[in-house]
Amino acid sequence: MSKPEDSPLNGRAAGFVTRLIAYVCDAVIVAAMIAVGGWIAVLLDNLLETLNIETRATLAAIYVFLIPVIAALYYVVFWSLTGRTVGKWLMGLRVVNPDGRPPSIGRSFVRLAGYLISAIVFWLGYAWVLVDSERKAWHDHMANTYVIYDYSRSSRDHVLTGASENGS
Repeated sequence: MSKPEDSPLNGRAAGFVTRLIAYVCDAVIVAAMIAVGGWIAVLLDNLLETLNIETRATLAAIYVFLIPVIAALYYVVFWSLTGRTVGKWLMGLRVVNPDGRPPSIGRSFVRLAGYLISAIVFWLGYAWVLVDSERKAWHDHMANTYVIYDYSRSSRDHVLTGASENGS
């Protein structure tokens, strides 16, 4: 399948390894956020118990139900506002619509649902990048998004590197 001339790719489609490293970075960040939130919930439960305040359910138990919400908000908010999560930013990647802008909130939720579907079938949806002509994973196809290298970031890095090499 050939890509249309107005595609935001123009030879900038991100590869599998770069996307994988970004994904692992994001997974570590989300896990840390969840761990810190869980620690705070347990700490507050202990404080309530010390103060002899009775509750129907512990905050830690309630927090367990909030974990998927925290993870979903991390991805959807970052994709919708900036087109990138922290992991994608670190790797110089950006998620875009066919028009080159960050995905809408709705499209980001579809992409997130696609993340789950891509993972359910032995992570095959992620590996699809290796065989797809546009380097799109299943979740990219579902949400009609692209993951591209953000050359504006790499050109800034090159300018900064060049300035430091010249003694500036």
